[in-house]
Amino acid sequence: MNQVRLPKVSVAVIGLVVASVFHATPVQGAILTRQEFSGDFTLVDATSPFLTNSLPEKSEYSGFVVYSESGTLSDWELSVNNLDLELNLKRGSTNGGNLTPNVDFELGSGSNWNLVVDFGIAFDAPRYTLEKTSSSEISLTGEVGRAGTYIYQDSAANITLSSSSRSVPEPTSLLGLLFGVGAIAVSKKAGKTK
Repeated sequence: MNQVRLPKVSVAVIGLVVASVFHATPVQGAILTRQEFSGDFTLVDATSPFLTNSLPEKSEYSGFVVYSESGTLSDWELSVNNLDLELNLKRGSTNGGNLTPNVDFELGSGSNWNLVVDFGIAFDAPRYTLEKTSSSEISLTGEVGRAGTYIYQDSAANITLSSSSRSVPEPTSLLGLLFGVGAIAVSKKAGKTK
């Protein structure tokens, strides 16, 4: 009799552990959208001759953003070649001098969003604004302190939805599955002990 009760207790304990883990998960039941982008930027505006002479006319770029329906940004990355040798920004990254960026993300609609990466208020601290203004256009605005502002734009961006409306299962369905499998295992073991 004790041999049958022991698996039931262990299944219940496992269920409680799984329940506590999933209740603590911040994306529980969230619908997330991941957009990947890549292409070639062209410099369309620079507010000073210094920037015009020092910035490359064209640059390759790639990256992604992951966000929820409410506009909460979960993850992001932006890489640009030939811009300050190579601009490689990602979540949790710093910019050399121990400057951790402030990140602001605004979701206007399913196709338009705006990501601002700001490294502070010092005169030489950069700010990068990556904006998707339509289903086929991305612009990168760079502000480099007193030197001014520059804008790269891609009118034919390569944008893909790698996963859309990805819903994390609710804990109740996972627990139901766990207890269902546990009950089957316990009943089979109980059948063998008789």
